[in-house]
Amino acid sequence: MKVCLQSRKELPGPPRREGGFLLLEVILAVALLAISMFAIIDSLGRCVAAAKAVQSYSISEILLANKSFEFRAARGGDIFDQEGSFEDYPGYSWSRRLERTETDGLWQQTIAVYWQERGNTVSDSIVEYRYLPEKTQ
Repeated sequence: MKVCLQSRKELPGPPRREGGFLLLEVILAVALLAISMFAIIDSLGRCVAAAKAVQSYSISEILLANKSFEFRAARGGDIFDQEGSFEDYPGYSWSRRLERTETDGLWQQTIAVYWQERGNTVSDSIVEYRYLPEKTQ
């Protein structure tokens, strides 16, 4: 039995590489990886911003409910437009405005909570109607 080995130079067809990757293949792989990582980091940043916004709105709803209760129960006869801040929640402030309606003694009360989010002032408000026959303006 005779085995015939031919050298690489004698084989027909395109030359075969011994192993490894071409520089172009490595550059393309790194570019795809970089683009993928950028997209993932950008998506993560948006998720964090959305979670922070949801948290801020949740806090504002709690603060609005507390302020509404305060004006109905603790300061039932309070008849002035007011504004202030929350001591327990720095960065959040509130305002209250009363407006006359067409019905005598019935007032529209608007309570708003304000806070800063990404450099902009954001607000959430609640509108209630209160019967205050002693208030005159």
